[in-house]
Amino acid sequence: MSGSIPAYSEQRRQRAIAAAREAVDALTALGVTVLVTGSLARGGFGEHSDIDFLITACPRHLKYTVEGIVEDSLCGVPFDVVYLDEIPEWKVPHFIEGAVDARHLR
Repeated sequence: MSGSIPAYSEQRRQRAIAAAREAVDALTALGVTVLVTGSLARGGFGEHSDIDFLITACPRHLKYTVEGIVEDSLCGVPFDVVYLDEIPEWKVPHFIEGAVDARHLR
């Protein structure tokens, strides 16, 4: 039975990568620049992890619709959206470090 836990975690991680790519593609098509950060970007995505998105540029008129677009793309996978322009300057390096383009997730 213990062998099924890693398989489940790997399947969940692969679904999360596919969902993150779909969300990023949908946002990019609208002119939003977004990176994936957190455990999915670092390779530590687990059973209880969420997908963290860092919005680095966003047309003003879309700012409040981004989360709805992400939610539609992720089909129930928990997520957080953080806007770079809302992060205190001293915390920016923490968010940028390790952030990746969704196409580079493995």
